[in-house]
Amino acid sequence: MTEAAPALSNRSAVQSNKMLASDEASPQAAPTASGMNPSAVIPEGRKLIYTASITIAIPNVQNGAKKLEAQLVNFKAYVASQDWYENSVTYEIKVPVDQFGPLMETLGASGKVRRKNVQARDVTEYYYDLENRVKNKRILVERYQTYLKNAKTVEDLLNVERFLNDATTELESLEGNFRGLVKQVDYATINLTIEPEVSTGTGEPSFFDQLKNLFAAFGAFLQTVLVILIGTVLYGVPLVLLAALLWWLLLGRIGLLRKLFALVTARKK
Repeated sequence: MTEAAPALSNRSAVQSNKMLASDEASPQAAPTASGMNPSAVIPEGRKLIYTASITIAIPNVQNGAKKLEAQLVNFKAYVASQDWYENSVTYEIKVPVDQFGPLMETLGASGKVRRKNVQARDVTEYYYDLENRVKNKRILVERYQTYLKNAKTVEDLLNVERFLNDATTELESLEGNFRGLVKQVDYATINLTIEPEVSTGTGEPSFFDQLKNLFAAFGAFLQTVLVILIGTVLYGVPLVLLAALLWWLLLGRIGLLRKLFALVTARKK
């Protein structure tokens, strides 16, 4: 009887902790805020995930890309991915949130900005909720470990081990999610696209340009006329010859159609 009491106590404790674990709320979607200034001071205690996209045009893309890559070290940033497409290149840059604003200003000053977008997602509630869930789950794992040491029977040992394994798995998953969230909060993401700068002249065309355009238009006209003549020779002449042959056979000197008509008329008489 003296050993049954601890075993019963362990089972009831396991059941109570199981209820505690099942009562934890699932993570909710984090609220979103956009259009925030990257250089603005973040309020104390708020957790924001910054993302930005910027497209710049420069005369020489390869040289400009090399210079920008060298400048990332000054902002403690690094390139997460890089994609070259013809004459343009796209980067995914990770930068500490305190260097996010200065880096955006440097990128904007390095060329002609064609497109720029900055967003900040407020994950404060989700951040602290997930942090508390990790703490509670860690406490639960420690309790199960204590119950495992105090288990008196094989049944209690197996039950506690099962609950401990489940709680440990959930704890590892929560810790992984929390580490990923912390990294997103600490490091902003910049999607940078560098394109070649194309000069667009708006002045009046010169005399030589007008003369060049005139000859080009005249050449296009001659090309069209030549195509029409070739088409006429290839298709028109055979059609005319075929029509003449049919006329000669049916209505001309041979007159097959005329003879057939005369034969039918003679039979009717």
